[in-house]
Amino acid sequence: MQLTIVIWVIVGTALLACSIDTPNLAPKTGDTSQAKSETINKITNPYLVAKESTVKITIPTATDEYINGGVIVGDGHFVVTYAPVAADSSDRVQVARVGSPLVTDGSIIYVDEIFDLALIHLTDVVGTPVEISQSMPNLGEELIIGDFIPIRGETLTATKYSTVAGFEFDGIIIRFDGIVGSGNIGGPALNKKGQLVGIVTHGLGEGESGSLFSPETFKYGLAEKLVKYNETITADGSRYGLNLIGIPAHVTKPSGWMMLTGFGYFDIRAPKTSGSSENVLSNGYKVLGILNADSSAGETPESVLNRLITEFGEAFERVPGFIIPTQPGFDKCELLMTINEYSRTAFERRGYVIPGGWVSHPGLYTGLCVGIGKGQRVVAFAESLNIDDIVHGDGLFEKIVLAQ
Repeated sequence: MQLTIVIWVIVGTALLACSIDTPNLAPKTGDTSQAKSETINKITNPYLVAKESTVKITIPTATDEYINGGVIVGDGHFVVTYAPVAADSSDRVQVARVGSPLVTDGSIIYVDEIFDLALIHLTDVVGTPVEISQSMPNLGEELIIGDFIPIRGETLTATKYSTVAGFEFDGIIIRFDGIVGSGNIGGPALNKKGQLVGIVTHGLGEGESGSLFSPETFKYGLAEKLVKYNETITADGSRYGLNLIGIPAHVTKPSGWMMLTGFGYFDIRAPKTSGSSENVLSNGYKVLGILNADSSAGETPESVLNRLITEFGEAFERVPGFIIPTQPGFDKCELLMTINEYSRTAFERRGYVIPGGWVSHPGLYTGLCVGIGKGQRVVAFAESLNIDDIVHGDGLFEKIVLAQ
């Protein structure tokens, strides 16, 4: 029993490992975005984004040299790639901006054992980090694939007419109509807004569409590794700057609390008490989170909240007579209570105010606050069985500070 932004990585892991086609509801996290996605009236050229964010990666191994594409993320000092090789943190790599003389060294700081995604830390910045989409693309939607060809120099090319051909494992894998080759494996797939919607993986059988790992696969390990680059130990616990995952905020996590994170999503939660189970919330259940909101330019905070609450339908009701203390940077808050069981997967909720899954059970209070940090719309939420954790002056929301 928990209100949650649902992430399907655990489900997908089990499905991929066991080749089972029926997912189960997974624990909490949200969907994706990078820091510039809410810039007002922003116009993006996706082909220029592909040119500036796609890199060529050379990974020497004990027996061979592995070359593939990658995409710059975070603050420009990090690259994500698909690397199904025996790579570990001791490996040094060379990273070159495609179509540019810029080259730097890097080191592999994380390898996902399930998806073979690698996170590389760069010595120098060689390009511009890509924004990461908060929602899944639609079937038939056009994609721009970052690519390079080793002919007469390495020149970036864009697979202009690639389109989304299907989804597997609740959107963890995206199929696309296009060719998978040495120049685009590990590289980005972008939507028309220039936002990352997937990483190109290995090719499939002859006549079959190519495949992408969606940003859902970044959650937990890879995103957490980025967050911990900005960890500061304080007397109150650990303080995290969330800029590397695209959120203009700092959050303080008390000692012993857990974190769950993806690009554009972060939450902390109190540890379970003894005797609690997956189906029953402990009396000390508390969660505080922040994520990027999908809102249009000029939309008011009140409109964003109303739209979000409307999306929940009759499962939630507003709680009158209580005021949530408004933190700096936040303009509008609402207190809700769950009255009916509610469950939507990340795939079902894509494109909404919070384009991820959400799960809630009767009796749980939820505070929602909308604000803007560095021109970017965010939604902060707090969950508890105890209303005082949300409306009290030194409650959960005190642990969030928006960057201005």
